[in-house]
Order: sequence, then structure tokens, then C-alpha cells
Amino acid sequence: MASQFSSHCLTQLSAITSINGFQFRALDLKQDLPTLQSWFNQEYAQFWGMQGLNLAAIENLMAATQHKFALMGEWQGKSLFMVELYDPAHDEIGHHYPVAPGDCGMHLIIAPPDGSPINGLSFKVMDAIAQLVLEKLAFNRLVVEPDQLNSKIHRLNSRVGIRYEKAIQLSTKAAYLGFCTAAERQLASSTPSSTGLVQTTSALPSSLAAPVTSPMTLSTL
Repeated sequence: MASQFSSHCLTQLSAITSINGFQFRALDLKQDLPTLQSWFNQEYAQFWGMQGLNLAAIENLMAATQHKFALMGEWQGKSLFMVELYDPAHDEIGHHYPVAPGDCGMHLIIAPPDGSPINGLSFKVMDAIAQLVLEKLAFNRLVVEPDQLNSKIHRLNSRVGIRYEKAIQLSTKAAYLGFCTAAERQLASSTPSSTGLVQTTSALPSSLAAPVTSPMTLSTL
């Protein structure tokens, strides 16, 4: 699967149109670039490190390759999020752990609120993506490497069932390396907390419970 990552996924996705009310489609660079540029320039999108880039630069960074591709997620007829899936064996993250067959890396950006924020929508997006990767595309593990400073994504990751294994230093950020299997996602969905949220650090081993500071340059969720 590693050598044909993108073609394998896109072939599988041709039969998938909707997951939990979200419509997935391949990123259309010409159509979607202005939307992505607007999202990347939001203050919360600093972890992507793509603020201020022109359309040509964004197109170059987001163009599909043999080892990565992006999908737009639509909800109620509007673009709501963009998710990039990639083969960890062909990414910097692959130097920080033994990549196994069936691993799938993921980066995510969600659109800014349009009107009043909808409670729980970000979690539903994360869970739909986990379902896409682990069930529809049948990968063995979802792999993430969020910036240590991104406390909001740590909370969402934990709710989905992602658990962080260790802290790592990438070329552009200090990150946590995390994984999630289909079984871990199912376990997380069957054990809700009394408040509907878990603590930000619950995904972390005790030795990683206090994130260290890091420069926020080219970072992705």
C-alpha cells in the first residue's frame, strides 16, 4: 500500500460519498484554493504556518503526490474542513517511529465559524475522519503529530481515541506522536465522560503531561 498510497485511497473513496452527514470529495486546487487561503489566514490556523502565502505557494504545498492527497469535507452544502492524508513512510514523521504497514498520517483544518458556533461540531468532524481512515479505508492506525502548544487539538484527539506515545522534535515544531486504531476509537466512543469532554492531557502519558514551549513556524494539526 505504501508505494500506491494516494491511488489506493482515491480508488476506495470513489465509492464513499458521505460519513455521518459529511460529504467527502477530492480537493480541487483551482476551485478550493481561495477558500483554503482564507482559512489558513485565520489566527487559529497558525499551526499550519501558511499565513500570508499566495495562491501559487498554497497550490504547490497542497498538490497531491503519490504519497499524500487532500479531501474537502462539506456539511449542509458548504465546505467545512480540509483533511490531508499521507503515508508516514514518506514523511519526516517516519524518522521518529517504526512505520508499520497500514499506517495513515492525517492533517486537518476546519473552517472558521459561520454564525454561532455549533457545539460538538469539531469533534464530529474528527470522528468522521477517524471513521473514514480506520473503517472505510481500512487502515490499521491513524497517525498524528500535533504541535505541543495546540491544546484544543489535544482534547479533540483524546475524545476520538488517539493516544500520544511520546514527544518528538520535528524540523518545524515540537510535537506529540499519537496513534489510534479502530478498537481504540470504538472504546473512546463507548466511554463518554460526565461532561462530554475529557481533560486536555488525558491522551498523554504522565511523562508528557506538561507540554514544553516551541516556536510556531510551519506546523500542522
